[in-house]
Amino acid sequence: MKNLSKEHKAAAKSIISAGLVKAAESLSFFMQEQITIDNTDEDCLGCDPLDLARKDQENIHVLVTKVIGEIGGVCCLIFSEEEAELLRTIALPEEIRSNEAMMAEMADGILLEVDNIISASVISQFSNLLKVRIFGDVPQLFKMNYTEMIDYLKAEISNELYLVSFKTNFHSSKVQFKPEFLWLFNETFMEHVINSTQSIEN
Repeated sequence: MKNLSKEHKAAAKSIISAGLVKAAESLSFFMQEQITIDNTDEDCLGCDPLDLARKDQENIHVLVTKVIGEIGGVCCLIFSEEEAELLRTIALPEEIRSNEAMMAEMADGILLEVDNIISASVISQFSNLLKVRIFGDVPQLFKMNYTEMIDYLKAEISNELYLVSFKTNFHSSKVQFKPEFLWLFNETFMEHVINSTQSIEN
């Protein structure tokens, strides 16, 4: 894994934060509930990506979206079981939640749709601001315990990728969830971040 400088992490965070604001707007429409977002945890921009606050959890939901186009990479959105259940509760009507068969059929679909909304919003922001053509592939959902998740992430984090990791807080009057994000990008991403930073400075 390669390291971004503090300045380039800050530039990436600025782009991501703008994308998350758009994601909150889209989630509000999807869930028919006003969703707002607190600022991302800036300290986590420099944190160990494998030091995740989920060590005592067994059923972690890891949603993975491959980035396709001029900038290659992987986006991981990580929820606890409790956060996943909160999202299902607010997004699904009572008649579905009370029907075991329907709930089993739709429970994962809600999480995939939420991931699609959030990832697409941030990827679009990267595309617009960095002036590159990229989009997200169909997301995948994996359920695993902490040890399995760390093994999976270690396999994904190669020496050829740059990492931006951070936390944020989506909340409404009924729900609050704090997903962890791991965004892995290739060398081309780094070049575009540098060019974007230089353009702003000039």
